[in-house]
Amino acid sequence: MGLQEKPSKGAEKILLAQIKQEFSAPAEAIEQYIDLVEQFAAENNLDINSEINQIKEAEDKLLSQYEDAFKENTATDKKTKTNQEYSELRHNLRTPLNAIIGYSEILIEDFEKDLSEECIKDLNTILSLSRETETAIERFVDFIKGDLNESAAEDSEQGQIQNAESLFRSLGDIDYSLDIDDHLKGSDVLIVDDNKTNCEVLERRLSQNGLSCRVAFDGTTAIKEVDAKTPDLILLDVMLPDINGLELLKRFRNNHERDELPIIMVSAFNDVDSTAKCIKLGASDYLPKPLNGTILMAKSIASLEAKYFRAREQELLKELNLKATTCPLTGIFNRQVVFDKIEDCFDKLNQKNSYEFALLSMDIDFFKSINDTYGHPGGDEVLKAVAHSLRDACGNNVIGRVGGEEFIAVIENKDDLDLQDYCEKIRQAVIDLSIPFQDTKINITISGGVINSSEVKDQEELVNLADERLYKAKEGGRNKFIYN
Repeated sequence: MGLQEKPSKGAEKILLAQIKQEFSAPAEAIEQYIDLVEQFAAENNLDINSEINQIKEAEDKLLSQYEDAFKENTATDKKTKTNQEYSELRHNLRTPLNAIIGYSEILIEDFEKDLSEECIKDLNTILSLSRETETAIERFVDFIKGDLNESAAEDSEQGQIQNAESLFRSLGDIDYSLDIDDHLKGSDVLIVDDNKTNCEVLERRLSQNGLSCRVAFDGTTAIKEVDAKTPDLILLDVMLPDINGLELLKRFRNNHERDELPIIMVSAFNDVDSTAKCIKLGASDYLPKPLNGTILMAKSIASLEAKYFRAREQELLKELNLKATTCPLTGIFNRQVVFDKIEDCFDKLNQKNSYEFALLSMDIDFFKSINDTYGHPGGDEVLKAVAHSLRDACGNNVIGRVGGEEFIAVIENKDDLDLQDYCEKIRQAVIDLSIPFQDTKINITISGGVINSSEVKDQEELVNLADERLYKAKEGGRNKFIYN
């Protein structure tokens, strides 16, 4: 019985990809499982290296022979083979597979007591994967021979051909163009490659899509370019004349996080180990040579998008944190931050015998009169001016607005200053304010109560005593600080 329906060239390519995947998935998985067994043996000083090496050598031979056979028998200029040659091909592919099966069975039989249950399970999985691989070899040879459908699976195969034809037709309807959002246009891309032609091609493709490119032909120049201005993306070749790409990658990662500077490695080494090593060292992605223009743009855009949205996320988090920790009118810390700081200082006080801090409770004098005279807009201008003056005067210490016209400062480094001189500078700074509002200038004073942590036993007593001293300052004529 012959083929009922010959697939088109496009559908045939899809079928071949499926057939290759049916082989590659189980065949490559064998390598992962034997690595697990080898790891167990090494950790438990189990001498099965000879058997494991035989399996690994057979695995390498199997993958290599299949890859060569696939290329040879699917090329456009492939030669017609005799039935004998197809039988030899089938035999040659089965031979290393038989070695994998044989040595796996030996390990199970001879070392069952030494291996863990998990290892035995892994070896049985290798046997199961080997059977899947054997089926895939049969299917591959039958396909290239042309008699895959001369079996009981004919109806199934015809369905696969129809599915492949449908997929191929669908591919023809796909728009392959990649649009870059406006927020990514003009992104700065640094191309690092010692081949001038490669750089020109990359630069042209990226520039055509709205990206801005710089070029470095060696590692030394690349370092200078990044130091001068951090790019939005680096396309980094692995092989460079002075510093290899992996060393450059490590250097860049020491100074720039992955989210801050995406780096796509570019290399002719298109194998799993090379890709894994690059990713482990901090690469954002990996592009094999020769480069496909569509994949180049897709991965470049994806990396730039990830960087952009991560930066936006950080900005939003910063905005949210700002709203949660600052007074919206004055821009200095709010009540929550101040009282969290006081609690933190008491925690330090309990841990360190020599630690002390001070608290300043302050209030703008006659603020109600200011609101009555100038209205709330005038009062707001006064609050902002005082807040900024206190922030400047308090330096690295925490200062916050805790009520209408009330402010609290937490002074941690009081050992380095005279507290009375410190408060006098604050008082004088407020007196020196001449706050413009409409056609006039508003002048004000401030009063405060000061307390040391050594005078109290807890946070509540600290704040209450500071407030009591603030009230004494107001009752005593205002425009002063009370210390006891």
